Amino acid sequence: MIEIREAVKTFENGVTALSKINLHIEAGDFLYMTGESGAGKTTLLKLIHCDEFLTEGEILYNGAPILAQFPLHIWRRKVGFAYQDCMLMENRTVFENITLPIQIRGENFSKMNSRVKTVLHALQLQDKANKRVNELSGGEKQRVSMARALIGKPDILLLDEPLGNLDKDTAAIVFKYITAMNEEGTTIIMATHYVVRVDSRPLKMIKLRHGRLVEKEYV
Repeated sequence: MIEIREAVKTFENGVTALSKINLHIEAGDFLYMTGESGAGKTTLLKLIHCDEFLTEGEILYNGAPILAQFPLHIWRRKVGFAYQDCMLMENRTVFENITLPIQIRGENFSKMNSRVKTVLHALQLQDKANKRVNELSGGEKQRVSMARALIGKPDILLLDEPLGNLDKDTAAIVFKYITAMNEEGTTIIMATHYVVRVDSRPLKMIKLRHGRLVEKEYV
């Protein structure tokens, strides 16, 4: 599905965030990406989402370069991204933030409204729909960011430390929903400091250190 070959990312300030990354992600995988802060996890997610672009190497989707197959806006319909820093419109409501991806598609309001209610309930945000984002806690903002990533039913879901600002009980509820999506076929790539075993299935896990892939295993 996604193949990363000899990926190098060097920023304009000369810092190399990723060096010679090789990775294959199958459709339906649940991939944990671990490593200390600054290891390159977020950069790799942004490269897959095409927020950033490689200095060297290539990222293929089903055997061909991503943007040779899809215009950028079409690719981002296929790939949901819940950013660690949320990237929300602070002066807009939760509903407005979450529905932005499907408003852009021109979907009708009734279909949009029904889907939003389902996602809000799943992430325990049903009483926050009409609140402005700047009135929310950090953990609530993180869940709104995740809801926005989920709303378009993406084929691939990129999660950047999605459980970091959540209390234990809320994290368990959110993780259960993520896991259910994976069981239905969504490919999950999750950058995290915390690896959670779901059931007896092997975990696919990689570890980055200083921009290099140092471990790759099933556990």
